[in-house]
Amino acid sequence: MASGGYLRGQLAKLANVNIETLRYYEELGILSAPLRSESGYRLYSEEALERLAFIHNAKRCGFTLKEIQKALLKPNSQPITIDDFIVVIEKKQNKIRSEMAKKEMMLDMLEYLKKDLQQSDMQPATRAILQMMKMES
Repeated sequence: MASGGYLRGQLAKLANVNIETLRYYEELGILSAPLRSESGYRLYSEEALERLAFIHNAKRCGFTLKEIQKALLKPNSQPITIDDFIVVIEKKQNKIRSEMAKKEMMLDMLEYLKKDLQQSDMQPATRAILQMMKMES
């Protein structure tokens, strides 16, 4: 760390994000505005690097920036409890399971369509799709 903090480019490199991401996170309020050096350079703290690691990990777990923002900006008078966090995690898990079920259904439909296309006696609906797409059967 540079004396007094990380410069914007240093922090971006260490956190594996681009400089625009840092600016955006500052606009959202999920990354605090840094102190300034005497010459006007932004100086980010170790805490900023830790917060970026948290944001990165939360995004990898499927949390949106809006959800992360809500959690990080919750007033100190109303801190998030472990039970609250578990509820949030369970909701996220249920949403992912639902999305996975939809994707599985889509895969099944595509498999059915592929098999139908490979058969000589296609379903009328499949023939209609091919005609709309101007494809030969």
